[in-house]
Amino acid sequence: MAGKADLHIHTTYSDGKISPFEVLNLAVTKGLKAISITDHDTIKGYLKAEEILKSEQLPIELISGAEFTASFNDKDIHLLGYFFDPYHNELSEYLTACSVQRRRRMKSMIDWLNKKNIEIDFQEVQAISKHATLARPHLARVLVEKNYVSNHIEAFQRYLVAAHEETRQPYFLDANTLIALVRRAGGAVILAHPGKLFTQQELEEIRILGIDGIECIHPSHSYQQHNHFVKWAQKHHLLQTGGSDYHGHPDYGYTPIGTVATSYNNVIKMKAMTTQRKALIPNN
Repeated sequence: MAGKADLHIHTTYSDGKISPFEVLNLAVTKGLKAISITDHDTIKGYLKAEEILKSEQLPIELISGAEFTASFNDKDIHLLGYFFDPYHNELSEYLTACSVQRRRRMKSMIDWLNKKNIEIDFQEVQAISKHATLARPHLARVLVEKNYVSNHIEAFQRYLVAAHEETRQPYFLDANTLIALVRRAGGAVILAHPGKLFTQQELEEIRILGIDGIECIHPSHSYQQHNHFVKWAQKHHLLQTGGSDYHGHPDYGYTPIGTVATSYNNVIKMKAMTTQRKALIPNN
């Protein structure tokens, strides 16, 4: 049997609820053959998991990964990167810049909320996020704890969708530039959860930019969407991936690790492609 791989998992290093150690042990318990920790615009969770595996010797394959934010058609989209060199200088510098940009974006959203007479400051959000990459779920938690809303869903519906849109600036690389960067680092670039945001025309536009595949399997996809994306990927000879998008929180991303997963055969195909890509990189 090929086995299963969950290639979309978040940890406490972005907006997930559980640590890399807990993720690894859950994945082993579920019998997964491979996982990728895909925190938002950071690989700190992956690096921590890699460190744990060196000492724990758990029976699971860990694939380098991240969920990158990129600008496309005046909106933010998510691109999953896999099998890239986690120590690639240019990529490392960009991820450091992302941390700075996320702080800047968070401060802009807090200013927007303050103008709505919502008393929140940056230190409160930072205290909740701890070592994590700052994201809107951290801001949502503060809104819940200060009784401005009853739950995370209400926080997004009442405030955070609008706050994001009205304070939006080109904080992140455009999709074309980001795709090229991840490929230079030897990685594969996969369009995340395509059923959420994209028209068919936009899918074609993103494909032309040079993505290597799409996330066909995702908790948000209907059966019909899944079948459509599989056929579209096959038509254009794109890689197919999938994962739970696990966050460990009942208000967002609570699909358990491994319950939405892809065949390990898809990992083998992606590994072969990125191995060839790395071989063509000078001085690699």
